[in-house]
Amino acid sequence: MKTEITKIGYGYDGKRCFVHARIGALSENDLVLTTQYLNVFGDDDFSLLQVCRSHDGGKTWSTPKEDHAFFLPAENGVRWSGCDATSLFHKATGKLVTMGVVVPYRDGEVVPAHGMHHKPFYAVWNAEKGSYDTMRILEIPEEYGLYDALPGCTQFIEDVNGDLLVPMYIRRDGREYNEVAVFRCSFDGETVTVTDMGNVLTYEVERGLVEPSVILFNGTYYLTLRNDTIGMHAKSADGLHYTKPEIWTWDTGLPLPNYNTQQHWLTCGGKLYLVYTRKAGNNDHVFRHRAPLFMAQVDPETMTLLRHTEVIVTPERGARLGNFGVCQIDDNNAVISVTEWMQPLGCEKYGSDNSIWITFVSEE
Repeated sequence: MKTEITKIGYGYDGKRCFVHARIGALSENDLVLTTQYLNVFGDDDFSLLQVCRSHDGGKTWSTPKEDHAFFLPAENGVRWSGCDATSLFHKATGKLVTMGVVVPYRDGEVVPAHGMHHKPFYAVWNAEKGSYDTMRILEIPEEYGLYDALPGCTQFIEDVNGDLLVPMYIRRDGREYNEVAVFRCSFDGETVTVTDMGNVLTYEVERGLVEPSVILFNGTYYLTLRNDTIGMHAKSADGLHYTKPEIWTWDTGLPLPNYNTQQHWLTCGGKLYLVYTRKAGNNDHVFRHRAPLFMAQVDPETMTLLRHTEVIVTPERGARLGNFGVCQIDDNNAVISVTEWMQPLGCEKYGSDNSIWITFVSEE
């Protein structure tokens, strides 16, 4: 396995910065990257999603431009805007589908969750236009009894039969904690429809479980899960029903010191890998120890990380890198993308400038 790290432009001007850079691959050479501006003086106060594109496998990129496909008309002074987006090329239909969370804003502020629900969205890339068709709300069947079901910052996959398996963090009425379930969805190239919901995974510590990611490897489905105190994992034989979440550990038996930050998967050379952040002994100056980005091989039998395989895939320059994405191009090639998130103010003194880092992972 080898890695090649590059970076492209940045957007920090002291007031806003690019965040949530994630890539979808129309082909090996045709890549679509979504990102959006964050108001660094706010709390998850995002602008419209922006899109840039590479036609040469990531060597050069177009300038990011706002895409109004990720905006719903304002009603009663509230605008609905997409964020936390992740993309997947759906082989069965030849379409790129992007999923995330629609957030309500009023007067530049996120409307409190108790006032209006956040919603799951999807948008489909229109190859003829070279842009997205207007995003649509993913309807969750009422019989599931969910207050929220959100695919924000998740990693979803195409199953062997062409269905989408979409992990979401959910809220049920009367429950204090966020929980996780995987949803089976049909996709005909235009419309995503929820057809089934798996078992609910619970971990009653702090806020519970959020931002799950799923992968299929050698016939088994694996989930990785974010919790405020520790990273966790679970596995499944059918993609919907998962084992009880367990804490990530090294093969030495020690816990992986990842906390309150997402993790994602990739495969390369017939091996399974996890990408994550952690306490490293020299990164206390980074918010929640969210840089650098590490990657290590997973032992699927023991569900441990092989300590000797760990490598840094994105460098640490003071800014956090926890909100990243992984795009699996094929079994032996993947792309990790992330922006330097310029909060808290002052992190630039360590060298960060809101660069968008792109790491290509391939078999040697």
